[in-house]
Amino acid sequence: PKEIVFIQCVGSRDTERPYCSGVCCMLSLKNGKLLKQEFPEANITICYIDMRTNEKGFEEYYQQAKNSDIRMIRGKVGEITEDPETKNVNIRVYSSLTDEIIKISADLVILSTAALPSKGTEQIAKVLNLDVDTNGFLTEAHFGLMPQETNTKGIFIAGFAQGPKNIAYSVSQARAAASKVAELTAPGKIDIELIIAEVYKELCISCKRCEKACPKNAIKVVHDEGAVVDEINCDGCGICVTCCPTQAIDIRYYRDYQLFTEIDGILG
Repeated sequence: PKEIVFIQCVGSRDTERPYCSGVCCMLSLKNGKLLKQEFPEANITICYIDMRTNEKGFEEYYQQAKNSDIRMIRGKVGEITEDPETKNVNIRVYSSLTDEIIKISADLVILSTAALPSKGTEQIAKVLNLDVDTNGFLTEAHFGLMPQETNTKGIFIAGFAQGPKNIAYSVSQARAAASKVAELTAPGKIDIELIIAEVYKELCISCKRCEKACPKNAIKVVHDEGAVVDEINCDGCGICVTCCPTQAIDIRYYRDYQLFTEIDGILG
């Protein structure tokens, strides 16, 4: 090939997928340099929106790529057509830096497409009661305080399952998740929270309000049994108690009569 063009952010950073795929900029720079080494006479162009090189050594790599005679055009590609005679790809792109429309006749075009969740993500999220974000990636319990934990106790996430990221970031997350698993299993036993929800079967009408409200997915309404509490995942937050219309749920050790007895003891 004599004219090679990389087009960045195809299918991402738009209204449908506003997120950045995270790895495409550096991959295009690397592949552009490799192609330049293999085909030194070829003209290589990278059309980008923003060149995101914020990790250690990335900016230096970017400068090396520019110095190796790789042309960088900051702007979105407006039109792609095929030449019926030469079968080349005609590209029309606006450069926001030079304020001009550039036309390129390329015989090889590489698209940096959006990184998507794997096909099994939705299914495993349903099976393990995991939350997903608006883009379909698995979601952590808290971005800053619990970045590897999920709302399901004992399930941890790392790497691309959580969202687009490079190898170094994925490895560090995997190590963090492994340390959390070791922290949980090293003692040889797992402490279960004693203060959990309890259901009075005779009062339960199987309305499923508690099931919908539970942030831990720790309560399910089973046919002919009513609401059933998962004692491992329940952390006794009490949300199900407040939404139950028949007062069929109580929190162990915090039942109404226990609280009233404590009040009577204090006042007496």
